[in-house]
Amino acid sequence: MTLRSGANIVVVAPGGICDEAKLQEGMQLLRSWGYEVTESKHLHSRFRYTAGTPDARREELHRALTEPGIDAVWYARGGYGTVHCLPGLPSIPDERLVIGFSDATALFCELQRRRHGRGRILHGPVLQSVPRHIGEDSRERMRTMLRTGEAPPLLGHSLVPGRGPVSGPVVGGNLCVLASLIGTPWQLDARGAILLLEDVGEAPYKLDRMVTQLREAGCLDGLAGIVLGEFPRCEPPEGAGWTLDEMFHDLLAPLNVPVLAGLPVGHAANNHAFWYGAQGTLRADRLVFQVQYADGSSDQVSLDAPP
Repeated sequence: MTLRSGANIVVVAPGGICDEAKLQEGMQLLRSWGYEVTESKHLHSRFRYTAGTPDARREELHRALTEPGIDAVWYARGGYGTVHCLPGLPSIPDERLVIGFSDATALFCELQRRRHGRGRILHGPVLQSVPRHIGEDSRERMRTMLRTGEAPPLLGHSLVPGRGPVSGPVVGGNLCVLASLIGTPWQLDARGAILLLEDVGEAPYKLDRMVTQLREAGCLDGLAGIVLGEFPRCEPPEGAGWTLDEMFHDLLAPLNVPVLAGLPVGHAANNHAFWYGAQGTLRADRLVFQVQYADGSSDQVSLDAPP
């Protein structure tokens, strides 16, 4: 799960329109890290609120995921539009690395359903956010993971205690996208998994509605555990007398699985990358990942925490 120096990264925009200045900074940063950068044909296109027509974006994403000579596919930004690109998605080489989050959640659900590449999905910042929007810790974590494959733990706080550590593949992503996939061929399947949820700019009642929709649709059945990332601009109104943690506790406690909150994942400056679909273990205050090293060995990265 590494990306060698000189690897060819294709930058795609299956969703929203890119910020040109931020995107150029992101591509220059990748070059400074030693990677080759290729711009997809329609990267700078505009069609209403998306980076090109649905047909153009679908064609570009399918090409980036399948053509030889490409090592990784990196989302330029999120927004909305990836779901337009999923019909007819071809078979993808196992070694093809895909990087992104937010709107990329739709693609990740389909790739995980296919068990693509056994962990060749990196849930992490979109490229235009890497130079300035995210913090140095998030940026360095991304760079290190690309070089070594290592995934340090993600720390949080217990929201719903469990009876001990639980393990499973770490899946999920943006709550709004996951809710929008209900009833489609790409609907979330998180049975036996640790489910991560994050979102931005949604009123608490909308978060409640989306979690309830996932729960009542059966998407939360059989979970091993839940981890909540950050929810910037989702705070209760001033003087509400209750917190977002309390709302999530009431929604998720009936599932009888451990819930960890406050992980540095999402749309804020702390957006720490992790290998989507990789095996994780949920402990009292952290999510620990099993990582695969270049020599084929594996281990669990910890911070000297007791199990």
